[in-house]
Amino acid sequence: MWGMYDRAEGMMTQISYLILFLYTALSYRSAQDLKLIMVAMGVLIAVNSIMGISQFAGHDLMASDWVNSLVVPDDMEGKISAIQFKKAKMYGTVNHYNYIGSIAAMAFPVCSVLALFEKRWKFRLPLLLAALLSLMLLLGSTSRAGLVGTAAAVVLAAIFFRRLLFRHWKLVLSVFGGLLVAVIGLNFALQNAIFERVPMLFDDIVTVFSDTSDFDYKDELPIRAVENTDTGAVITVQRDALFLSSEEGQIVFRDQQGNEVPFTFNEKGVLVTQNNAFADLSFRPVNSVDGNTPYTYLRLIYNRKQLLQFYYDDTQIYLARTNTTKPMTLEEPPIAGFLKGKERIGSMRGYIWSRTIPILPRYLALGAGPDCFIYEFPQDDVLGKLYAYGVGNIVVDKPHNLYLQIFVNEGGIALLAFLAICISYLWDCFRLYGGKRRDPNGFRGIAVGLGVAGYLFAGFFNDSTVTTSIMFWILLGVGVGMNRQYRKESV
Repeated sequence: MWGMYDRAEGMMTQISYLILFLYTALSYRSAQDLKLIMVAMGVLIAVNSIMGISQFAGHDLMASDWVNSLVVPDDMEGKISAIQFKKAKMYGTVNHYNYIGSIAAMAFPVCSVLALFEKRWKFRLPLLLAALLSLMLLLGSTSRAGLVGTAAAVVLAAIFFRRLLFRHWKLVLSVFGGLLVAVIGLNFALQNAIFERVPMLFDDIVTVFSDTSDFDYKDELPIRAVENTDTGAVITVQRDALFLSSEEGQIVFRDQQGNEVPFTFNEKGVLVTQNNAFADLSFRPVNSVDGNTPYTYLRLIYNRKQLLQFYYDDTQIYLARTNTTKPMTLEEPPIAGFLKGKERIGSMRGYIWSRTIPILPRYLALGAGPDCFIYEFPQDDVLGKLYAYGVGNIVVDKPHNLYLQIFVNEGGIALLAFLAICISYLWDCFRLYGGKRRDPNGFRGIAVGLGVAGYLFAGFFNDSTVTTSIMFWILLGVGVGMNRQYRKESV
């Protein structure tokens, strides 16, 4: 009902989004209502900008005692300071810099268009400042999703204002050139901190169109398979297999030919071997408790990180789930063919999408439930995660794609309904405001429509979160209300 820990997008949150949308759509009456929304947006941008600047400078206010006293519950006081924040990344008051990108993709088009066509300087100056701060947040976050969303909004703006742009092309080129020089100069002064992730975007585009149909990610791993057998467990490596068994309370390691492989403890208490076929593997015995029952497990370590664990006693050893004695079987989920070998694109979005797309047919009508993606994703695909992330026991809790998220959580019908609302709204904007003559209300309608479009395009690489979706649903509701009011006044 309330959603997953650290996400909170359950049924109650989804209903709240719809209430915000319907209320704003039905209650919008005039430009005065938009001013109230813009004041709230301005406060949002200002607060995140102040936080973002401190984060970019390496003195994160979110980790300060003063901010902690405002936002951290008493029972967690002092704990947030132990979190490692990323220097030179603006994430503001949200939990990741990617989501600041989505906020900027909405705020920058709205504030920019309103500022350009606002004749009163007492309103134009705050709007210009908000637009510049939004651009700063976009660049400072290094969010490629935000860049895509903003770029799409700019292209749509160019279509809307094509006649105006051609009429004042010299001014447009001058402003664009000035901004470009300023951003490039700032990026140079900050040692490429702004554009450090942009080359990765172009690399990903090249990878998307490359032929990887014959690629097998297991060829890139030291481990090809891990299975439980009647006599123990077996770890298949590239040129051999390591068999684990428990014999008279001792763990015995053997190769594929049945020869014993010697593992000895090093100075850190880790079992290692000099056998070249298994030199990448090491094990650490760990004592733990399952409920009230003590037990011992053998932790498989690769690249200094825990990968899997094996429960063992005097008579048996088997692959078990983390921190339990329950047997585990590794998954080999189906992979979307066109994403095979492209798991690492988009900061591992390729991996998540390649494993999510094959499960979509289950949810054509009804989804798994709000915020239930984490339960539907093949979490036991340990080797796939090891290839993509370099870590096998990471939990994938979101699809990094708004549309896949809706499909899995709420179902295909819900996704069609969402797309119908958004597309019909944007099409309505084109019909109402795409003509030669426009009045101030028309420019306001275009501004809000571009903000909605920015979020939707960023949604190809970002998912829905409470930190961004509240702003989106309010903006969409305002846009629908503005269109209804504009149509009524035009009759």
